[in-house]
Amino acid sequence: MKEKFKIGLALSGGGYRAAAFHLGVFRKLNEMKILENLDVISTISGGSIIGTYYALNKGDFENFEKSFTQKLQKSCIRKILLSTRFLTTSIILLGYVSFLLFDPLNLQLPKWLVNCLLLVLVVLLFIFPFKIFPLTKLKIKAYKSIFFGKSTISDLPSKPLLAINATNLSTGTLFTFSRRKCSDSSYEYIKDGGKPIGFNCSKMPVAIAVASSTCVPVPFGPVEIDRIYFESEKDKFRVKPKLIDGGLYDNQGIHKLTQKNSTYSCDILIVSDGSQPFTGNFLSFNTVFILYRALDVMMRKIKNLQFIRDVYSADKEIAYFSLNWKYKSCLVEFVRAAKNNQISQIVLDYHEVDEDKLNLSIEELYDYLSKKIGLTEIIKNGLIDEQIDEISRVGTNLTALKKETITRLSTHGEVLTEILIKLYCPTLAKLL
Repeated sequence: MKEKFKIGLALSGGGYRAAAFHLGVFRKLNEMKILENLDVISTISGGSIIGTYYALNKGDFENFEKSFTQKLQKSCIRKILLSTRFLTTSIILLGYVSFLLFDPLNLQLPKWLVNCLLLVLVVLLFIFPFKIFPLTKLKIKAYKSIFFGKSTISDLPSKPLLAINATNLSTGTLFTFSRRKCSDSSYEYIKDGGKPIGFNCSKMPVAIAVASSTCVPVPFGPVEIDRIYFESEKDKFRVKPKLIDGGLYDNQGIHKLTQKNSTYSCDILIVSDGSQPFTGNFLSFNTVFILYRALDVMMRKIKNLQFIRDVYSADKEIAYFSLNWKYKSCLVEFVRAAKNNQISQIVLDYHEVDEDKLNLSIEELYDYLSKKIGLTEIIKNGLIDEQIDEISRVGTNLTALKKETITRLSTHGEVLTEILIKLYCPTLAKLL
């Protein structure tokens, strides 16, 4: 494949579920001989887990696929909850509460004092939850144990260039880790008038970068960058990056790939979205559930804005697909978009869709395009609609997945990848 253009792959967040879905994307791209020609992989949250694991194991695809499938059957959450630190802290706190409530030494403390001591515990848990239960540090250890070992940023390949994205609470923008550079654009054009702030993260464990990208707010505290990773240690006192889940800023991982002045900008994009579909069903009987719903609403707005700016208005070939999409619906939507003049002329020319074909009925144009891309052959080993609905309900957390679930998720990702590339990326489709 000639490198006259840059090809980028964006992998969304969505925990282990998204990672399993993206696994099928990697499989299909490998089969189509596109994977070896990727220039950039931009990842968010769950996408950062598989993106980083692939980058560290890209020399042997068969081993990568087999080993990653096995690792998705190991629960990161279980490792955290069964860690010595978590268990010890839990036992101490449980013992403290039991001592106050059951008075095993028969101290007969005044009730008001018992209530005050319990209140002190509640206040401490509320103010210092990340100190008492350092779940982020425990997650980093779990990532090292399950996925990445002692690998550092310098172990990542130069091609494809992997961009691991996290949201920087201190600047409200993305902080990106890559072999080429680790930075936040806000620090390159610093507002205090001083020199730009640089970072040298080559020796940073990749587990820290991935943990930054997957730090879902509330249970996990933000990752802070140690002073040893600043190019100038004095800069540690100028800025304090606090990194959490990249999905709060860009849950599709597409932002860096579409920015013209970005190091990671590409001409052809494949966007795999395994994030949580927005549905009308949610729990609303306490503050925590309302908070998470509010986050879902904000992320939906971000996603819609990205579609308008980065997908529909971008002068690029973009194959975007989402986990809850049905196969035939992908083609139906393409036909409708073509009839509404929403498909680029380059794509229409590739499919030989002229004015006469646009005047055909939706059903006739659907049949024409279905035969042209070989839809029947593509979907013959895919999932039925009920199975797609089922995998769309799989949780977006870091708990172990069953092998059957991984197979279904990856199979679905594989099928959607081929459909959307053949529909929307003529440059790649011509080379197949």
